[in-house]
Amino acid sequence: MNKKNIREKMLQIRNNIKKEVKNQKDEKITETFIGLLLKNNIKSVLLYASFGSEVDTWRIFQFCLENSIKTAFPKVMGTQLELYWVKDKEELFPGYKSILEPKNGLKAFIEEIDVIAVPGIAFDYKCFRIGYGGGYYDRVLENKKGVAVGLAYEEQIIDEIPIEPHDKRLDLIITDERMISCV
Repeated sequence: MNKKNIREKMLQIRNNIKKEVKNQKDEKITETFIGLLLKNNIKSVLLYASFGSEVDTWRIFQFCLENSIKTAFPKVMGTQLELYWVKDKEELFPGYKSILEPKNGLKAFIEEIDVIAVPGIAFDYKCFRIGYGGGYYDRVLENKKGVAVGLAYEEQIIDEIPIEPHDKRLDLIITDERMISCV
């Protein structure tokens, strides 16, 4: 299957996860992600503003706020993601495709972020992913110093994703059942 077919099929699978099951899965992923932050004494995180059937990031954001972990969110600017430090959900407004993003504020740089939470539609055992097709995260991950972590439901893991030269590998994938490490 090509990326387009995988994207369509996996989005349908993710969208069909029942709400109560999704909530339980989100809780497990959140616990594992927070455990990673605590174990490694993480000081800064890049989160995505979850929407639709994506793995929820709002409990992680709340934890970061309560534990003085600096948190950035992306903003789509043309073909790039700009990153901004955010201290409150009220600083986020509907932006690109109605996804919440910072309007402006103190700019963050990928090189200063310890852990990068990466959304996706499908992931494989080699820590490659298929997103929505814009390449935004592939571009932002080019200069990363921190650990790139894909957040996924177990249903989103497939054997292999067809990769292209621009595709960036993640370091880790956290699902509701396990962690897949590629470091």
